[in-house]
Amino acid sequence: LIATVTLLTACTHRPIPVATSYATTAQQKMQAAHHWNVLAYDVAKRLKKSVDLTFSNVVDKPPLVINITDEQEKKPFGKAFSNLLTTKLVQQGMIVLTGDTEYAGDNLVIDYDMQVIYHKDRRRTYWPPGLLTALTGGVFLVKQAIDNWQHPGLAAIPFVIAGDIKSARSYQYPGETNTEVLITTLVTKNQQYIFGDSRIYYINDGD
Repeated sequence: LIATVTLLTACTHRPIPVATSYATTAQQKMQAAHHWNVLAYDVAKRLKKSVDLTFSNVVDKPPLVINITDEQEKKPFGKAFSNLLTTKLVQQGMIVLTGDTEYAGDNLVIDYDMQVIYHKDRRRTYWPPGLLTALTGGVFLVKQAIDNWQHPGLAAIPFVIAGDIKSARSYQYPGETNTEVLITTLVTKNQQYIFGDSRIYYINDGD
């Protein structure tokens, strides 16, 4: 009784808070230039809606200027996103000026930034769904193969099933990585923010 009370007391008192996980969520993974195009289209669509609401009483909406830095010009994503965003904005019927335009006056200036985030110690403690069921079935099949040597090929079945499960997971879920990218798009007019958009994606560690 004393041991039980001591154990229960220890379970209700800790020197630090208990770590808990967030509810399961999904985060997209960028692995192709097509994904950059999808992002540019979505940002352009949201930006047009924001401009239409902000300047609803103005007949001629203010023109847009995309500000791309020399550092962004050197990066494949930085240059491609500027071109893709320009294209999508023009397709939305918005007025986009060339990059040598003065970033002042009534113009809406678009700035964007890419921040790579690398996690050095990500502790993943979850088991893939269905793994225990697959292992149990695999053990049973291996035992059947050992007990009945007329069908030794049965021993290969659990490994084939495991391979199929892994392939199915890789096809449906590209897999988390230690590297993420934060892409932020901001629009200002006379130093006042009128639009903001931030997205976080997984990217392959090698990228």
